[in-house]
Amino acid sequence: MAKSKLRRLKIGNDSFLWTVNTSYLTRTDMAADYPVHVKFTAFLEAYKTTALHIHFHTGATVAGNWLTSGIGDVNLHLPSFARLLILAGNEQGWRAQRQTLNIEDGLPILRRMGYSIKDE
Repeated sequence: MAKSKLRRLKIGNDSFLWTVNTSYLTRTDMAADYPVHVKFTAFLEAYKTTALHIHFHTGATVAGNWLTSGIGDVNLHLPSFARLLILAGNEQGWRAQRQTLNIEDGLPILRRMGYSIKDE
């Protein structure tokens, strides 16, 4: 039986399920970092089809991906970040019971939260 990657988070009276998926892309410049696509997905427990999707496009060194490895101030695998991203989605108009919201660039959200994010 496969282990579920979905995690549960309660915000107010709502119970959300959320996950973070990381894809390492082919490097075209051997001197550059590895390109990375990180996707945060959350939805209300009974509303999987109206999810919040936030994409992050960044790079990774041999030490890891700074968004998910814990080598910096940001770690999207922590429930505290999931909560902040869900609340940011709500601020940008996501209504979890009625519509999907797809945010192509999540780095500005982290900047608004006060994190020092370099331009990618």
